[in-house]
Amino acid sequence: MSESLRKLGLIGIGALAITEEKIRQTIDELVEKGEMNRDEGKSLVHELLTEKTRQMQELGDKISEDVQNAIGRSKIASKDDIVRLEEKIVELEKVVKELAGKQE
Repeated sequence: MSESLRKLGLIGIGALAITEEKIRQTIDELVEKGEMNRDEGKSLVHELLTEKTRQMQELGDKISEDVQNAIGRSKIASKDDIVRLEEKIVELEKVVKELAGKQE
């Protein structure tokens, strides 16, 4: 039983890195050995996959946040900056055309 708990602990710790297939395979082995029943196994698979999804989301959010922070600290123009500049150029072109029309 302690070996099974160790395996489950490793699955929990490495849930981010392991595949759904490996999770199911390990749980199926535990069920076959009689160390847990089928319902417990299904519940544990669901729990581990939910945790894996949560960890993946957190990792994605953290990476996105870090990238945004790095971009914010750099001197690179953001997409929003470029859009604002394009809008300003359009406004200035209108003003230039109006002024050019008044000079004629």
